[in-house]
Amino acid sequence: VDEEQGTGLDLVAATETFFSDSGLLSKARNFEFRPEQQQMAVAVAKALKGSEHLIVEAGTGVGKSLAYLIPAIFHAVNQNKKAVVSTHTINLQEQLTEKDLPMLKQVLPVEFSFTMLK
Repeated sequence: VDEEQGTGLDLVAATETFFSDSGLLSKARNFEFRPEQQQMAVAVAKALKGSEHLIVEAGTGVGKSLAYLIPAIFHAVNQNKKAVVSTHTINLQEQLTEKDLPMLKQVLPVEFSFTMLK
């Protein structure tokens, strides 16, 4: 999908800024700046922008969920499309729909909705 067809959001810059130590995510409760999380989020944003595949491996506590959710939401909203996230475990499904996504609805500067399919 061509980035220029969307609303004009610079996906990579918006993601990098959002994850910075003074970005909007820093306003979330219990926020801790993690350079690895920011790097992963920027890599996801670049892959989405370039319509490329990306494989990322990261340890526990890096913040992988937010690192892929935020650029995916920005990209989907910018392109007026839907994003689908498939998880391996029910626990991760519940974490995303009960904790992460509701928090993001409060801090992201874009409107989005989500639902869980079983």
